[in-house]
Amino acid sequence: MEKKTVEGEIYDFDLDDYDTVVTEVKPETKQELVEGIDLVTADPRQLLTYFAERFKEVHGYAYNIEWVKEVAILKSFMERYRLDAGPMVALLFDKYRGVINGGVMTVTAFSKGSKWIQDLLYIDLQQTRIKQENKPSTEGLMGTDEFLQRFSV
Repeated sequence: MEKKTVEGEIYDFDLDDYDTVVTEVKPETKQELVEGIDLVTADPRQLLTYFAERFKEVHGYAYNIEWVKEVAILKSFMERYRLDAGPMVALLFDKYRGVINGGVMTVTAFSKGSKWIQDLLYIDLQQTRIKQENKPSTEGLMGTDEFLQRFSV
């Protein structure tokens, strides 16, 4: 049997204080979980959870999730749209209330075969961003009352 050796110094990695307790606060309800999701950096499982919760909120009944299939759909969708994917899902519920052209949207709306729905959401998202960027700034401008007060005698 071969003798094993360690190259370099041996470090003590156990430097933590045993009295310190680290606790992770987990959300108690799905609503808290959904509110804690950052849609820009969410992974496909988190985005699917967000979708299902918003679906229930908007339509009033639960969305039946097929985890394997729908996580794969959202993973592909997120690879195509990157940082815009989460905000596009939010836009589907915020603006369209989960319905486009009279049809209730499911996760399959984000598959490659439903590109027209994704194009609609993507264009709408970009137009909203452009409007926000081009919004005139009112910083430093006087209100009507303030203007009149300065010139009143």
